Amino acid sequence: MKIAIIGAGEVGFYLAQRLSLEKHDLVIIDNDPGKCAHAQEALDVSVIEGSASSQSVLKEAGLESTDMLIAASGVDEINLIACMIASKMGVKRKIARVRNPDYYETSSILKPEDLGVDLFIHPEEEVIEEITRLLMRASASEVIEFENGKILVVGLKLDAQCPNLNKPLKEIGKEEERENLRVVAMLKGEKTIIPTGEDYFSKNDQIFVVAKRESLPHVLSLAGKTDQKLDKIMILGGGKIGRGLAAKLEERIEVTLVESNKEKSVKIASQLKRAAVYQADGTEIDTLAREGLLNMDAFIAVTGDDEDNILSCLLAKHLGIHKTIALVNKPTYLPLLPVIGIDSTVNVRLSTATAILRFIRRGAILSAAAFHGIDAEAIEFEVMKSNKITGKPLKDLGLPKGSLIAAVVRKEEAFIPHGRSSLEPGDKVIVFALPKAIASIEKRFS
Repeated sequence: MKIAIIGAGEVGFYLAQRLSLEKHDLVIIDNDPGKCAHAQEALDVSVIEGSASSQSVLKEAGLESTDMLIAASGVDEINLIACMIASKMGVKRKIARVRNPDYYETSSILKPEDLGVDLFIHPEEEVIEEITRLLMRASASEVIEFENGKILVVGLKLDAQCPNLNKPLKEIGKEEERENLRVVAMLKGEKTIIPTGEDYFSKNDQIFVVAKRESLPHVLSLAGKTDQKLDKIMILGGGKIGRGLAAKLEERIEVTLVESNKEKSVKIASQLKRAAVYQADGTEIDTLAREGLLNMDAFIAVTGDDEDNILSCLLAKHLGIHKTIALVNKPTYLPLLPVIGIDSTVNVRLSTATAILRFIRRGAILSAAAFHGIDAEAIEFEVMKSNKITGKPLKDLGLPKGSLIAAVVRKEEAFIPHGRSSLEPGDKVIVFALPKAIASIEKRFS
């Protein structure tokens, strides 16, 4: 597929990095010479320097023969103008990363078809949804739901309390327990692997487990954890994410929001219905303690400063807060955070990219999800009647190395398959795959 990406910043660069591994024909457009030089040097893609709102620049990028436009720059108006021009040029699928709700709310005067947009991506709203899922599953570092929650993908960090360290996966738990879950990916150091029964758990590993919802307690017990209900949370940062998260949660749980800017904190207090709002510096632990930090079940730092978010979460963890979540946008920090003690991270780049990847992988593909810190992706397919993979044992399908079928939903029943299982038309299948295997997997299920 020929894809044009507008913006060589964190989101655009990450998408180009992922999609180039799948051998798509990519071109990146950005008006920043430094970002263009970095993309040219680091990626195997074409790079055009110039404004994406310019028709001549888009023509130079070959937009007239492009299958998809991903407008992911940091400027809403440039993304929208590019989509409008692309629509006139005959580009079939257009995605716009847009922050201003005036453009995408149902009450907007301009409709998506007027702007030439097939899908709006709202970065902050994607992050809010991710944090909400993490808070509902407090012991997990990451939670993704498939099929309305019938199947969960749960990320867990292994510490010294894990009772199964240094055991091969094939020996962990009872056989009937292993039938309801599967370890589908492991991050060991900086290397992602799709494990076999011979691989084993080590301290500080990040593991990803696919399981039926009712098996979640057992999944947590594998790592020596229990699920804990969160009744009180503190949010540091009153930006779009902090405000939106507080508004989403304040009807269900007790929310305290801390913002350093006095005028901003007053405005936020008038907008929220139940949440308590305080003005304070998030790195001053005594101040946070006075505002009730010691009584909180969870602490979420979502300011615009990665370092402040990391430091305040470490301080909260030191004080015994059960769950800490930090917004961290610098990719170089992400591998370090589980090791130094932060429970979960969220990242605007990854949340936005996951939403875009979900749209790209349409057709037989129902949904897709990327994960923090690992290169694997979870993709949900529907098995078509015409597909030749039906009726054969999974062990005989010859799936590409770096992939596995993690779960199957058949009618209303979800199950974890084994080598003798086979697929039927209409099954919904969740596949875990490393980037090098994704193109081959898509061909198998298309």
